[in-house]
Amino acid sequence: MTTNQEQIQALQQLLRSAHQDVMEAIDGIAELEIRQVPVPDEWTVAQLMAHIAEIQYFWMEKAVLITQEDDPNIITRRDVENDRRAAAVEDHARDSLDELIRGLAAANESAFGATGRIATGDLGILGHRGENNPIAVEGVIRYLASHVEEHADQITESRRLINES
Repeated sequence: MTTNQEQIQALQQLLRSAHQDVMEAIDGIAELEIRQVPVPDEWTVAQLMAHIAEIQYFWMEKAVLITQEDDPNIITRRDVENDRRAAAVEDHARDSLDELIRGLAAANESAFGATGRIATGDLGILGHRGENNPIAVEGVIRYLASHVEEHADQITESRRLINES
């Protein structure tokens, strides 16, 4: 049986692993490549990198808020938060490759640290992602890690498409 502290460490490892997946997906990428649109209406790698950084701050903020608030719908993304997400992607997609990489590292460090500061007994506290969609603090962190991994795969696919064209 795992202890709650081991659960925290396992969640932190998931976040580290997801970050590593992103770093492997961008390994050897050129500045020019991050700006290319892989197919119409798809994000560039730079936009994906900016989004990955943004979601780590966003979802960890929500995980922590679940432990502090009584509002069951606290983690539903509001319109103003969608606007912030779009602005973060637009603003940081113009950053240099080095800046984007530093932003990814900072976001991952922040998520790792925030996870470590969550009280071990709070992992099971429920919030809601909309009506009748409960998710525990632990589930939010697991979701975040898997979401980052999905974007790592998306970067790999985008690079493949760019290199084919």
